[in-house]
Amino acid sequence: MLMTLVVARTLRVMVGCASMTLLVFKVNQLGDNVVYLPVVQSLAAAHPDWRIVVLTSPTAARLYEVCCPQVELRVLETAKFNGAWRRPWRLASMAVELRSLRPDACLLGDDQGNVAHLLARLSGAELCLGPQTPHVRLNGLLHVREAVQGDEAVAAHNWRIARSRFALPERMPAPDLSAFGSDASGEIVIHAGASREYQRWPLRHFIELANRLAKTHAVRWIVQGEDAGLSEAVQRVKTDTLDELVRVIAGAKLFISNNSGPMHIAAALGTPGTILIGPSSPRWDPVWHRERFELLRDPKLACQPCDLPSRPVNFCQNKQRPMACMDRWSVDEVYRRIETRLTA
Repeated sequence: MLMTLVVARTLRVMVGCASMTLLVFKVNQLGDNVVYLPVVQSLAAAHPDWRIVVLTSPTAARLYEVCCPQVELRVLETAKFNGAWRRPWRLASMAVELRSLRPDACLLGDDQGNVAHLLARLSGAELCLGPQTPHVRLNGLLHVREAVQGDEAVAAHNWRIARSRFALPERMPAPDLSAFGSDASGEIVIHAGASREYQRWPLRHFIELANRLAKTHAVRWIVQGEDAGLSEAVQRVKTDTLDELVRVIAGAKLFISNNSGPMHIAAALGTPGTILIGPSSPRWDPVWHRERFELLRDPKLACQPCDLPSRPVNFCQNKQRPMACMDRWSVDEVYRRIETRLTA
């Protein structure tokens, strides 16, 4: 009861506060941060007098530099950040740095772990706000927690967490990536990667698909490594920076990929996509411009999705037929679906 009264008093003070310091914890992969971007952009727009400091990863830092130049960044390697509990001196150093910022509030994304929870509480902020995530042992350190509602999308959950305590519109906007621009190629773009191996359709399938499409369409292949067997008719495109990657996806007439960070970029931009969704939970499906995406998922597979609603499991759960959710989709079937879309 006392905690409830303290939090209520703190919230009343913050609602009427013209200026405050807010720490936002989002130290993870690119796609996670693309999905979270509307929260940061909307907070910065709604509260221009606030000092907003975003803790994020090197992979996602450029996203905020271009799309939210008004916020401050603290860039931390994800693995070192999440593993800081193994090195108390590193954890203590981070806690001292964050406490020196004198934050009034801390806001956590719905996929932040124990280290983020601990540092938020050690920062000295009067309000630590985030998700209700029972699998995170230190989740109870947050003053206010918002539970997932059913199969609520991750983006929607993050928006509701922030909106519950800060003045934001009821409707969540799409991430605004327009500052990156577009190369306006009007071609098919293929990205064959994903951060986790079990989320990838076989590379040989992507190569065969690209070669077949290139016989009748202009096809661009985003280079990531090995691509032996790829036809000379397919244009290889190097995207060494996030700026280049976003512009290539923005200019495509169709984007083909696994469930990945680039898929979330396409969803934010409204670029039509054919996505091998694999083991991913529906909570990570494209949220924006959903009608422009064909998600190749087979609900008849009892193991799909094997990822938990709250987090990925990081390996295939099907022992009898490993990678069944990806092997379900032949090159012939995916090619047929794409041609049907293009001709329609």
